[in-house]
Amino acid sequence: MAKLNEGDVMEGIFAISLAQLFAYGTIDKGKLNSIRSRIEPSMFQTGRYTTVIRQFSEGSPKDNIKVTLNVRLKYQATMSAFGPNYEVLMERGSDVGNIGQKIDTLVRYTNTNYSRRIQRVKDSYLKNNKSDKVDIVITADGIAGESSGGLIKGDLDVVVTVNGQEYMDERLNFSMKSGSKTLANLSPFNGMMDILNRFGITLPKEQEYRKILGETLAQAKTPKEKQLKVSTIKALYADIKRELSQLNSSPAMMAQTFKLFRDVTFGDDLANVVDVGKTKIKEITVDHINELQKNTLSVDAMPSGDNIKFKLQPSNKELFQLRFKNRSGEINGEFDIKELKFYVEAGNAAYAK
Repeated sequence: MAKLNEGDVMEGIFAISLAQLFAYGTIDKGKLNSIRSRIEPSMFQTGRYTTVIRQFSEGSPKDNIKVTLNVRLKYQATMSAFGPNYEVLMERGSDVGNIGQKIDTLVRYTNTNYSRRIQRVKDSYLKNNKSDKVDIVITADGIAGESSGGLIKGDLDVVVTVNGQEYMDERLNFSMKSGSKTLANLSPFNGMMDILNRFGITLPKEQEYRKILGETLAQAKTPKEKQLKVSTIKALYADIKRELSQLNSSPAMMAQTFKLFRDVTFGDDLANVVDVGKTKIKEITVDHINELQKNTLSVDAMPSGDNIKFKLQPSNKELFQLRFKNRSGEINGEFDIKELKFYVEAGNAAYAK
């Protein structure tokens, strides 16, 4: 059986949770797992699985409400967590990975930003003194987001239609994470070149870096080529660290820091981040980052080992860090590369209260 990916599974779990909040006003673990057992993951290979969660009347005067769930996840990464495969586990009272604990966290945490946003949407049609026809469609489709080239960050989208008109006052879309602070996972060359462009940094050896890393050694094959590639990337990163620190406390540093954060976190669709762990839920919201920028006087980029931490002043709290992951070296007498990654990772200041 293919390896389970908890992040992909949690996209589907969270979508069911949102549907329950619209349909019942609460998240019930038993109902949630029952819906999981009905979702046929084989359908992910060709399209979406669609099911009506609840069709009911509510409010005074009565609104006719229908809550529909669409799910399309990565089949190989989620097949053991839904449908018949999961149904067997459910009968045994077990779950896959840490999913059970994370569902408990969703049930336990009721005072979240996303639950308050959902309640505001519900109040808009339940308390308008009219009888409305309301269609709520929750879609979990991380595959579509991946095909956007990173411009679309949302894994889950909620569309509310009232009497045939889409409700736009509070658009709900979310980027789902499962105990992860990673906002972007980039190739070192492309990621570092993006940093140069964003912050207006010009390096004396920039053309040399572009030639070696972007052309000559884009596909390093021999041990000698791989060793040169790693040493060149390390030199480029050292230059970036030095040059970023020269921009500390400047208006350009502050403006580009927040722009970079918004681009890699929210994307074009302005998707709020919901990170569900085994014991807590953390959220990064557009409103929180806007407020954070208003209260920030300057930003400093501070090297810390192979990381660069972007700290907000005067609080000195970390908004995010750049992390260069380098797993390379001599293996059986020959230089080889196991992994080269360039991450943007959220800091404590990024999360809303």
